Amino acid sequence: MLKKIAFAYHGTHAAVGDLQVKRMLPNRYMQTVGPFFFLDYLLPNMSKPKPAVAPTGDFAHPHRGIATFTYLFNGEISHYDSRGNRGTVSDGGAQWMKAGNGIIHDENPSIRFQEAGGLMHGMQFWINLPAINKAELPEYLAVQVQDFPSITLANDAGQLKVLIGTYHEQISPIKRFSGQFNYHVKLNPGANFKLPVDKQFESALFISDTTIEVNGAIHGNGELLVFEIEGDEINLFNPGNRPADIIIFGGEGYTEPIIAEGPFVMNSASEIADAYRDYNNGKYGTIDYGS
Repeated sequence: MLKKIAFAYHGTHAAVGDLQVKRMLPNRYMQTVGPFFFLDYLLPNMSKPKPAVAPTGDFAHPHRGIATFTYLFNGEISHYDSRGNRGTVSDGGAQWMKAGNGIIHDENPSIRFQEAGGLMHGMQFWINLPAINKAELPEYLAVQVQDFPSITLANDAGQLKVLIGTYHEQISPIKRFSGQFNYHVKLNPGANFKLPVDKQFESALFISDTTIEVNGAIHGNGELLVFEIEGDEINLFNPGNRPADIIIFGGEGYTEPIIAEGPFVMNSASEIADAYRDYNNGKYGTIDYGS
């Protein structure tokens, strides 16, 4: 049975430094999809080569109570945080960070990318942690494109990359703290793909810079589709003349209270106050950028 589309949303535009993003979640229709609380879509941006500028901390900021997942279609970004973690990922890679009980991080175009220039295009998710995991120590993982399992779809339809969760016994290296999934489907021109989805999971689909048919209707160009719970299949068809990038994500509903303010997502107003107090008192540490 096909999962019906509950609503479609085109996002709101915002600027992050020199980059343009579309804010997709939360929105006026829905706060979360499974544990996914926040989604920014970084529109394709072509950067010219320029003298590289090392990170200065101007964009450093704290988080608590969530995991961040930054996925690149194209580009290269470097991560620094107050736990001493560093990492750089490029096309098809991702930065994952469990903020846990508090961390400061900074993500910037890498030195190499600034010098060479190129296309920057990606997405950032915030994944709401269960209350017990919000109290844990932070963690970090840089995942390169070859570290994600990828499956060739039948009939030369394309590829499915398992970003988070499992698919046909292929398991992503990204840690999960609840039932959740996130797939990148690259659907070839003229191809069909029927994606099975767990009946108990909330689910959504994002189409980046092309249009496709979803359950027989045309959608795309930076559009988020959220599905009803009923049903266990999503039918995709690419009528275009180039591959289409489709992100499908979701998971079990988040049942604990959600209180969000700024970069913190907790379970009560008092926990938000604690998060700000600990940050202002220096308990999240500082970032050492080194030389």
